[in-house]
Amino acid sequence: MTQHRKYRGFATERLVADYLSSVWEFASVGRGKGKDIQNVPFDCEVKARAGFQPKAVLAQIKARTVISGELGFAVLRLNGQGEDVREYAAIIRFEDLLELLKIKYAHIDIQPTEADIERCSGCGSYMIRRCLTCQPTTTDVQPAISVKKSIMDSTIDQ
Repeated sequence: MTQHRKYRGFATERLVADYLSSVWEFASVGRGKGKDIQNVPFDCEVKARAGFQPKAVLAQIKARTVISGELGFAVLRLNGQGEDVREYAAIIRFEDLLELLKIKYAHIDIQPTEADIERCSGCGSYMIRRCLTCQPTTTDVQPAISVKKSIMDSTIDQ
């Protein structure tokens, strides 16, 4: 591997870690064996190679995640791609992808059409019927205030 390719790989890891830090504040580049991106709740392998071998990468991810129990995937910087991380590709085992799809779409009991897909007014994610991205974080204000008052007034058992 030439020095240029090595530095490109390191730069790609930094770009991916910076991008992930918009959600996981302490995402950083790992060094040595193991996860390429540290301080995130999944196993992210970063590849910026001309000779990419998907089967080997999937085996590498599976070998680590079978022990850790984390979701594993690889981020790929393809030849000719610049530094816009949003355009990089990702590779994930289909079994793992299915679990993610079930979380996001298992509540849908009909075959959705293009007309069923909307944008959430709260977070901007695409959704079908209800937003599963921000729904768990939304709370009806009045019941929350009532519970807080009850706790502060000691009118409910703690």
